[in-house]
Amino acid sequence: MKTILSIITLSLLFSSNIWAQKDDIFSDINSYSASGGKVQIFQDADIRVLMNNYVKEKKKEKGTNGYRVQIFFGSGHKSRENANNTRNAFVSKYKNISAHVVFEEPNFKVRVGDFRSKSEALEVLVKVKEDYEGAYIVKDFIEFPKLD
Repeated sequence: MKTILSIITLSLLFSSNIWAQKDDIFSDINSYSASGGKVQIFQDADIRVLMNNYVKEKKKEKGTNGYRVQIFFGSGHKSRENANNTRNAFVSKYKNISAHVVFEEPNFKVRVGDFRSKSEALEVLVKVKEDYEGAYIVKDFIEFPKLD
C-alpha cells in the first residue's frame, strides 16, 4: 500500500511540475546547441522568476516608449478649452494622425502621432509646422498601432 501511495505522490509531483512550467518563458532555452557546440545556461531560480514576472507585466501594457509631436502647451483659465479646440482643429485637418490632450499639472498639452522612431516623428513635424509654428518632437509613452 505504501508503494502505491508513493507512486501516486511522485506522479502528482512530476505532473504539477510540468504544468507549472507553462508560464515559464525560459523553459525551452536551458541548453542550446549549434554547429557542433553546446551552450548550457545555469542561472539562479530567482532570476527566472523575476524575468517571468517582468514579461507578464509588459504584456499588460497598452503601449511603449516612442515619440510624439507637441503642437500646444498652455496653462491658465481657459487652457483646457484651448487644448481641446486645438486638438479638434488638428483632427479635422489631419484625419490619419492621432491627437491626444495631456494634462500634467498645471499644464495642458496637445501631442499628436504615435511614432516608434524620431525620424517618423520628424516627417510629421515638417507637415504640421505650417499650421503650428511652435511644434516640436517629444519623447512620450505611445499607443501600439491598431491592428485591423
